[in-house]
Amino acid sequence: MLDAIQIDPIAFTIPLGNGFDIYWYGIIVTAGILAGVWWASREIERRGQSVDDLLNAAILVIFSGYLFARLTYVFLDMVGGGAYTSLLDIINIRAGGVNILGGFIGAAIVGTIYVKWRKLRFWHYADVAGPALLLAQAIGRWGNFINQELYGPPTTLPWGLLIAAEHRIAPYNNLVLYPAETRFHPTFLYESITLFIGFFLLAWLNKRYRDIWSPGTLFGIFLIWWGGNRAWIELFRPDQTTIGSTVITYSMLAAIGLALVGVYIVLARNQKLPENIKRKKQRVYKPKPRRESGG
Repeated sequence: MLDAIQIDPIAFTIPLGNGFDIYWYGIIVTAGILAGVWWASREIERRGQSVDDLLNAAILVIFSGYLFARLTYVFLDMVGGGAYTSLLDIINIRAGGVNILGGFIGAAIVGTIYVKWRKLRFWHYADVAGPALLLAQAIGRWGNFINQELYGPPTTLPWGLLIAAEHRIAPYNNLVLYPAETRFHPTFLYESITLFIGFFLLAWLNKRYRDIWSPGTLFGIFLIWWGGNRAWIELFRPDQTTIGSTVITYSMLAAIGLALVGVYIVLARNQKLPENIKRKKQRVYKPKPRRESGG
């Protein structure tokens, strides 16, 4: 079972000062990022675009994405009652707590600015960024397993996960109501599996339709898959800030919004929006001139 292996979160310690700990979470997340960048680099080259520009953009996007992800988490946590006493507490990613949706939006803004500045073909870079993100996040989610985080509510299902008391959030840290043998939904696993499926699906679609689809179509499909998947995953995220006493979280609304944007992009890039169809019909239909009867 998943909880049969207990791994020390610290992979090793660098002997600097009092020692600088290197965590498995960081190693796994880095491995995911490298895998995503590797796939994107190969694909952007096949599309005849610049690999160097992709790598430069990746550096900017990754760092800005993590900053925005942390700021979004802090903001939502404060909405839910969290408190932060200093700027260091706010930007300290090593303390834990990031929101991938906020990070994506921030990274997308920075990436768009870079692509426009370099006058690159925007939609080609967007098409390779989508599947790359799915792969990176699918791998990175296993860092949550080692940290015993990103779990859902209690479950009696056989794949339920044991969570140590020190890693539980309220109200599950009440060992009277939720004793040590209580198992929880492995939310990280649900998301990792669906992200891997999404990556392989988009990679197959890309290979099959790369030269057929309008650039940007694959990115739209990515947003639909990623947003739709995250929306239902939120039902298994008791750590997320909800709107009032409902089960709807702010991240769920953002995810649904991204999925709808994806639908719009797919339709727009393929001239399927109502106004596009109307203009197309107007161009195609040319009424025949009426013949006047002679006398």
